Amino acid sequence: MARIEFSANPTPLQKRPRPTPPSDQDETRHSVDYISDLPDAIILHIFSFLTTKEAIKTSMLSRQWRSKWTANPHISFSMPFCYDSMKFQNFLAFMKEVRSRCTAVKVKSFLLDVACLASSSHQRRTHRGNRSAIAIAPVINSWLQFAVRNNVEEVSITLRDDNNYQLPQLLFRCPTLVSLHVCHCRISMMVAVKWPSLKRLCISDTALMDDDMMRVLNGCPVLEFFELKGCWGFKHIKVESRFLRELVIDYREIRTDQASILKISVPHLLKLRLLGDSMFKVDPIPSLVEADLNFKVTTHAVAEAQARGYLVETLLRRLRHATKLVIGSWCLEVLSSTDARELFLPSLECRHLMLHVAADNVGAPHIVKILESSPHLEKLFLQMTCTPTFWLVGDQNVGRSDFDAEEFRNPAKGRVYQCLMLLKNVEIVDPGANWQAWEPVLSLLDFLLQNAPSLDKIEINSYNSGVSKAVEPWVLLGVVPIILSHPNRSPSLKAILRHPSQGCPSSSVLKCDFYVSPDVVFS
Repeated sequence: MARIEFSANPTPLQKRPRPTPPSDQDETRHSVDYISDLPDAIILHIFSFLTTKEAIKTSMLSRQWRSKWTANPHISFSMPFCYDSMKFQNFLAFMKEVRSRCTAVKVKSFLLDVACLASSSHQRRTHRGNRSAIAIAPVINSWLQFAVRNNVEEVSITLRDDNNYQLPQLLFRCPTLVSLHVCHCRISMMVAVKWPSLKRLCISDTALMDDDMMRVLNGCPVLEFFELKGCWGFKHIKVESRFLRELVIDYREIRTDQASILKISVPHLLKLRLLGDSMFKVDPIPSLVEADLNFKVTTHAVAEAQARGYLVETLLRRLRHATKLVIGSWCLEVLSSTDARELFLPSLECRHLMLHVAADNVGAPHIVKILESSPHLEKLFLQMTCTPTFWLVGDQNVGRSDFDAEEFRNPAKGRVYQCLMLLKNVEIVDPGANWQAWEPVLSLLDFLLQNAPSLDKIEINSYNSGVSKAVEPWVLLGVVPIILSHPNRSPSLKAILRHPSQGCPSSSVLKCDFYVSPDVVFS
């Protein structure tokens, strides 16, 4: 171990003569250009964090850097939103010039983000948008041909919403491709897909027929992550591969017939996220670890409360193996509008439960029903909003503006909820600035304190509300005596109250530690 000793009579240090500064001539003669001496590998690594245009600008740093960008394996073009056709033509000319000078023998990534193609209504009427898409197609194809020939690993193409660009067939037979993201592109496969190395695939705002979907999935034997966002045209997703770990579907096609239900069969999946505005039918997934049901259905095909309840209940039954479960506000409202006597939830295996709740549509008996169906629950997260969420399905108004605080207390009378014996952590986010919105929150806390003997931490967080909409600090402090005075609270219970600070970029934290004694310490 090192030891430091201090002497009471330290020896004075000898003063050294001050060195004479070198002259300007010596400084110039002995100066070292460290930037020019950087190895090529370091320079190219720096380029990987820049767009191609930014990498070219670095040629001003040193004479040695002037041609380094031509060997950059990370190629990235980005054009911001604009209506200027001259800027767009200059952008195309720039892409062509870079292509003619590019000497990279290996292409790690090719990224293209062209938002400038978004046209106004007048441009759409004059078909300028189509002409822009036609103009850029040969340039993109030339780059993709170069990238595929040089064993590209990552491709990302993001275009405008009404373009007519069609992906070239050569891209579907790229054996080195590891990651692919396409947005607003046309996909028409004339050849069998050959992506033996592809692990990540994201397709956005694109039409996909069932045949195209089957070809894509059959051509990706080691695919691990698959995301479909805003796509349409397909009705089935079937993946038998054991490599697929996560599936994200943001399906927004709205139809009125039962045949439009998207059917999903992924027996070996680990994570499933269902978003958007559509109906889903999922086969059982015994391997599932995480499930996110944060979608809604506004079509008249499920206008009846019983049909909606059956839809959500069936999904929960098929996904009951997930240890982390997210239930969105629409699904929760559906359960709230379903007669509790007709609701038969399965025994859920979730240890972490997240509920997106509208504060005026809490649906106490059905939250209790969900908790009762979660005997392994350890952590409960409630994302709340104080904004009323009323929506119409057919002629019915789903959503309640009234709330009876006794709804939480009545189910608990005369019984002990064994399902909450393992619950340790509760977090409530954005309870709302209105004290009336806190009534269901306090009733829920009362129910949890009454039935969760192992509850160690309660965190109430109003960060996301913003300073203007956040609840006043005194309202948060008013929660303290309510929790503190509860006769059944755990002696080791810790409560953390978080509130955004005014006039300061950082947020203040009101932290309250509750022990057996009635003293409360704020920090």
